[in-house]
Amino acid sequence: MSIRDYHDRPEQNASTAFPITLLLFSIGAILAYLAIGGALTESQSEIAVYTPQVADVPTPR
Repeated sequence: MSIRDYHDRPEQNASTAFPITLLLFSIGAILAYLAIGGALTESQSEIAVYTPQVADVPTPR
């Protein structure tokens, strides 16, 4: 085997540390963003959401 062929070999052992670290960092950043945003908007008035009333149907179709 010549040195030229050995240089361009594909990677044999891939590391998963970088993608997992990036994923955990992204999750942490999103949680921090939501926590800070929730703390800043906590003093505003409460919002209520009402569901629609269920109509009374005498007999099912």
